[in-house]
Amino acid sequence: MPELRVRRDDPGTCALVEVPPPADLADGEALLLVERFALTTNNVTYALLGDRLGYWRLFPSGDAWGRIPAWGYCRVAGSRSPVLVPGQRFFGLVPMGPHLTVRPVGRSTGFTDDLPHRARLSPVYNTYHPLTGGDSDTALVMRPLFGTSVLLDLVLSDSGFSGADTVVLTSASSKTSYGLAHLLRDRPVTVIGLTSPARRGWVSSLGLYDTVHGYDELDSLPPSPGGTLLVDLAGDPALLGAIHHRLGDSLVRSILVGFTHQRSQPVAEPLPGPVPEFFFAPDEMVRRRRELGLRYAEAWRGFAPVAEASMRIVSIVDGEQLLRAYRDLFAGRIDPSTGHVVHLPR
Repeated sequence: MPELRVRRDDPGTCALVEVPPPADLADGEALLLVERFALTTNNVTYALLGDRLGYWRLFPSGDAWGRIPAWGYCRVAGSRSPVLVPGQRFFGLVPMGPHLTVRPVGRSTGFTDDLPHRARLSPVYNTYHPLTGGDSDTALVMRPLFGTSVLLDLVLSDSGFSGADTVVLTSASSKTSYGLAHLLRDRPVTVIGLTSPARRGWVSSLGLYDTVHGYDELDSLPPSPGGTLLVDLAGDPALLGAIHHRLGDSLVRSILVGFTHQRSQPVAEPLPGPVPEFFFAPDEMVRRRRELGLRYAEAWRGFAPVAEASMRIVSIVDGEQLLRAYRDLFAGRIDPSTGHVVHLPR
């Protein structure tokens, strides 16, 4: 299968490119074959913020067409490194194509890629974890998204929810959002989900939110006397502004996490309530690495049945299907109840 590339200055424009494997590996390098990768809103975020947050540096293309990183499963096909041997399998970031070259440095589990162009990136993006089972398509789609859900649950709980008794989650149909809603059911807060009118019924059917409102129903969003904490996974400035104006002084904290909406114009006037703060998950993941690893394993056991029941896996097996799926994802036309996994020929 060819590799998907997008215009760095216009990530909605995409094309397929044939990429031959390297003729020779240098000393210390290894060749990984990509078995399959997940296609989610994370990938759209990586493309839209590629220059700002360095995502294009993961797999440089050398021209105006960027290589979007994707979370995937890969297998060692060749190695001139003492760290890796052919046949080993790993989970980590891969290009949306058939292979990548790494210069592995061994860790207690897995390895990190030490190629120079990745030197300034977070260790979260450069680390590859060995696969020892649990490599289902559902786990592939959900692992990075639910990892952010677990991290947010830890951060919010440690802060005592900043004194709030209500948490509002935008983009409630997103997998990160309803993963967090699942975790918050064990916390002493009321959880309200905001979603598009068309998706309100499906989000309500998940049974994970105490209340679900459409974006057209913000007037019915109740300011909580005990205070409200907003976790914004939509990244829509107009929506953010409307929520701040609606909740006013009852809003005690506003956290910007995601970027599922990318076409709205920014809000020009200052917002009432707290200044929104940007949450960069990789930095927090590094700080809480051990705690997060232990908590994730426990949390996934409880959430896996929910993920399996709520998500239908759609397999993509050729380049044209990949192009269509990416364009639909970028345009927001993907059914939230689906998870897309791209299978590459072995």
